[in-house]
Amino acid sequence: MLERDVARLQIEASETEALEAEVVRLRALLDFTPQAPGRWVAAPIISRGGTTAAWQCVRLGKGTLQGVHKGSPVMVPEGVVGSVVDVSLHTCEVMLITDPNSRVACELDVSGEGVGVVRGILYGGGSHAASRAASDLTLLYVVDPLRLRYLAREFEPAPRTRVVTSGLAKTFPKGLTIGYLLESRLEPNGLSREASVLPAVDMASLETVFVQVSTEGEHAP
Repeated sequence: MLERDVARLQIEASETEALEAEVVRLRALLDFTPQAPGRWVAAPIISRGGTTAAWQCVRLGKGTLQGVHKGSPVMVPEGVVGSVVDVSLHTCEVMLITDPNSRVACELDVSGEGVGVVRGILYGGGSHAASRAASDLTLLYVVDPLRLRYLAREFEPAPRTRVVTSGLAKTFPKGLTIGYLLESRLEPNGLSREASVLPAVDMASLETVFVQVSTEGEHAP
């Protein structure tokens, strides 16, 4: 009986922790105010990329009827998630910044120097299947670090430097958090520097995101 009671209490404690984590997540969503102009709406993730595109694309439950359009930026309180690449009446497809095809104009938030001193282009790192025991059929994918290329060769940024959008491209407004720098090194040609960047957002844990929408042509909330 004692063993059963202990097992029951452990299950209840686990359920309580899960509920507390959900409350924290929902509070963060309710308190979120995007650091960018325009109208943003919450959108649920209704499906994720298949095994050949692990966490590199997601489908949202918002579409043109809610004002979503191609190129709409997508983010969460922690930072940038990606951008809309395809849209229908009720859904849209989002390319994550981890996708190898993703390109984002970025700059470093350099301590003492400010933002905008050092700029580069962020490339998605992709992902790969991690090795698991043969008896475990669950697929586990590891997201590779992002690559920030074409940085000034003479400037060596410190680890954990914040990487933000530069606003030079039309997709992402200026100043949105992308991730944090891990390390940098000279590129093989010696003309510029390349850095590894850890995404600020845990793509695998996403459930709800915010997408920027236009009010023109909007028919539904």
